Amino acid sequence: MTDEFIIKSLSALEDLQEVQRLEALVWGMDCVPIHQTITAVKNGGLVLGGYINGQLVGFQYSFPGFKDGRGYLCSHMLAIHPAHQKKGYGRLLKLAQKEEALKKGYDLITWTYDPLESVNANLNIGKLKAVCSTYMEDCYGNMKDTLNEGLSTDRFMVEWNIRQEAKEETPLPDKAIHIVTTGMNDQGFPYIKDYHFETNDEVIAIPIPTDIQQIKKSDLRLAIDWRLKTGELFKALFAKGYVAAGIEREQGENIQNYLLKKQE
Repeated sequence: MTDEFIIKSLSALEDLQEVQRLEALVWGMDCVPIHQTITAVKNGGLVLGGYINGQLVGFQYSFPGFKDGRGYLCSHMLAIHPAHQKKGYGRLLKLAQKEEALKKGYDLITWTYDPLESVNANLNIGKLKAVCSTYMEDCYGNMKDTLNEGLSTDRFMVEWNIRQEAKEETPLPDKAIHIVTTGMNDQGFPYIKDYHFETNDEVIAIPIPTDIQQIKKSDLRLAIDWRLKTGELFKALFAKGYVAAGIEREQGENIQNYLLKKQE
């Protein structure tokens, strides 16, 4: 039996200080100032803490956004203690975020993430059913933390329309057209051999490695190659009207695919 994961909305100074300590542990970068998180919470933002046996093991931080006459919730950061990762707690925090956002009157949540991070892709696109049609090159500039150092900080900007009913199921994987050819190198890492853009098929599969961090540690040039080639693919296909709307696994544990669907 697993310990219960309890989620609370946080606003007290001491709670936000605890959030900051967890942020430093997980992300290993300069933390969001507490005066910023306090101000955000008081002005339409949200900090959620996830607890096990009274100990903070995860959090999610959001603040209000506004563009083109529309307000939305900008989801800035989510972190789970290393000892509790890959247990589904990130998804629980996002679902709690959705419920709290609805109470505050939001109908849209947006956030960015590295499209080469397969775990994040599975959560954001696969499980939460957020979608993406925006690719942001080097979004945060040169970052020196462990997760980001060595690669440009390219990001997907995802949109989660939280008032919509569950969307139609993504077409079955066997209907997806593969425009990328991959191979496996001597180290057992996948790489892109070739690709093309000449397609107008309804659903297209674009591969990413399932462990870009391991590739980066062992072969930085290969990790950069994945960044450059997938970036070119996503930018070209988004410009043609495709949207990333699903995930499928392929070739064992080495590759998974984004399913890009032609927008109607």
